[in-house]
Amino acid sequence: MQINQAALAALYKGYRTLYLSAFHGAMPQSGPIAMRTPSGAASEIYHWLGSVPGMRKLVGEIAIQNIGASNWTIVNEEFESTVAVKQAHIEQDSYGLYNPMFSAMGQAAAEHPDELIADLLTNGFSATDYTGLAFFAANKPHEPNDSKSLKFTNKGTKKLAASSYSLAKTALRGMKNSKGRPMGLGKQLTLVVSPDKEDVARQILKAEKDAAGATNIYAGTAELLVFNRLSGEKWFLMESGTPIKPIILQEEKPVQLSSLTSMESDHVFKHHEFLYQAYGRYNAGYGLPQLIWGSDGTTDP
Repeated sequence: MQINQAALAALYKGYRTLYLSAFHGAMPQSGPIAMRTPSGAASEIYHWLGSVPGMRKLVGEIAIQNIGASNWTIVNEEFESTVAVKQAHIEQDSYGLYNPMFSAMGQAAAEHPDELIADLLTNGFSATDYTGLAFFAANKPHEPNDSKSLKFTNKGTKKLAASSYSLAKTALRGMKNSKGRPMGLGKQLTLVVSPDKEDVARQILKAEKDAAGATNIYAGTAELLVFNRLSGEKWFLMESGTPIKPIILQEEKPVQLSSLTSMESDHVFKHHEFLYQAYGRYNAGYGLPQLIWGSDGTTDP
């Protein structure tokens, strides 16, 4: 191929088509876990965590729901993936060799939030959230820095089994908000497990009979999400039927594909290669821990 701007524009169009096809055809798994929020700055502060309002009977004056004391901040990060296409390969009509790379780049861009969210879940037994305690912990305050705040627990230690699943389900359904009122969870539960625990999870949620041959009373009580980026014994039960999710996926600049193909470019002149880059600014962080139960799987059921 003779290199000129028209040829380079056509080449970019072809690579972009491959990228977008893979991007839109990807199947990220974290949709039920994460709430997408737009961002217009380098970071966002989530003051409202811990102060999710509920309805009350109007008696006398209204009760204004003030914003919470949380100063939980999620800072956007820059993420990129860059491919260099050699000038010689274009001139030799070998540019098709790069097609799989652009398809892989598109898929990776779409599924990268899964990686961030899996890390948050895995590290949630030590990494802190807006309460100042680990995301999964016992006796967490709904409102940070408030000694009178009601406490809640969203952590277990039992390996996944019917009995430990039942305890988690009961705990979520009994969860109360900062005012001591039931949150009404349990309407749409999702059990999140690693591939290592898929068989156990399917036995709990899908089998007609339990291990003793009796009717399985837990069949159909939750959706199953086998999160491929998890591993080991840790498992999670969450409410996925609410507008707010346990994890926040914050997006400032969606990932887009751009190119550096000008023959006047210093990089092109020095390296005789053209650059194609997927770039975006976003991040994931902890949302409401009240909506999820996590077990580190360190003890027997």
